[in-house]
Amino acid sequence: MTENQPPQEQVPPPPPPQQYQYPPPPWWVKQPRPSLFRRIARFFFVAVFILSILMNIHLGMLLGGRMGRLSTRVVTSGDPKQQVAVFEISGMIDDRLAETFGLFYETVRDTDAIKAVVLRVDSGGGGIGASDRIHGLVVKIKNDLNKPVVVTMGSAAASGGYYVSAPADSIFAEPATITGSIGVIAMWPVINGLLDKIGVDVITMRSTDSQEWKARHFNAVEPPSEKVLADITKILDSFQARFESIVREGRGSRLNVNGEAPKGGQSPLNGQVFLADEALKLGLIDKIGYAGDAYALAAQLANLSRPQVTRYSRQAGLRDLFASEASAGLNLKALDPMASPRIMMLWRAQ
Repeated sequence: MTENQPPQEQVPPPPPPQQYQYPPPPWWVKQPRPSLFRRIARFFFVAVFILSILMNIHLGMLLGGRMGRLSTRVVTSGDPKQQVAVFEISGMIDDRLAETFGLFYETVRDTDAIKAVVLRVDSGGGGIGASDRIHGLVVKIKNDLNKPVVVTMGSAAASGGYYVSAPADSIFAEPATITGSIGVIAMWPVINGLLDKIGVDVITMRSTDSQEWKARHFNAVEPPSEKVLADITKILDSFQARFESIVREGRGSRLNVNGEAPKGGQSPLNGQVFLADEALKLGLIDKIGYAGDAYALAAQLANLSRPQVTRYSRQAGLRDLFASEASAGLNLKALDPMASPRIMMLWRAQ
């Protein structure tokens, strides 16, 4: 290139040829199947994904049911540092209710702002073990935590419902409340007739050294003998004596044991049920009134000037949504021939 020759222009390279995009095949054209390895890998990942979801649901049910916290709702506004805590004991008193009341007790124990407790009892009773555990915690709130406990009864607070109410500083009952039924019962199914109809024989064998006493144990597939009934009655009498001592200790001098009870009875401790005016004469309750009266007395006993009434209840978890207790289906456990007699403090209208 000479000095007088003009520079040549750079010609850009031609663009690469565009590849032709073939349209997708129509739906009726059969596609080649993925390899066996890819199919196994896809199935494995889907199975792990579904299993992880199920495990999380199961864990949520356990945590939501057993470790569930208590939710709160303010009933009457006031000073948050002057709380009257309300807890409802309603329906069948069972292990689940006792577990929830244990959470409530821990809340009362660990919360300085809670100065008094009101129990709203609307129950015809339930299991003797669950009732006794709740009773023990009520005594602890009153004696160990030094916080007043007032009970307001709903439509019924009988048998186990009264058992948990007895330690309270004061008991209110509504005019139509049914209470009392201080007694213990045992229930179990006897299914030998059913087994005979369907042609099933049950053979029971006992070890040599326990023949005498094992033969006297409960057996749902055989009619109870006189010895078995005598043994169960002895157990029930022991529980009855404890029930009566609980009532005497809780009510003290307020209990009118020798009062004129209706239906020909002479004692409030013989299993009878009473309306509020009858229970008042016998010293089973202190006043006839409603929940608001109980709130006011609890605040007065705790010397609160601006009380805030707060209701505590179990915070529902996934377990509660699927809980079998919420359904009205048949409890097949009651028909278990290996189950022991259910000893309960229960009142039922016949």
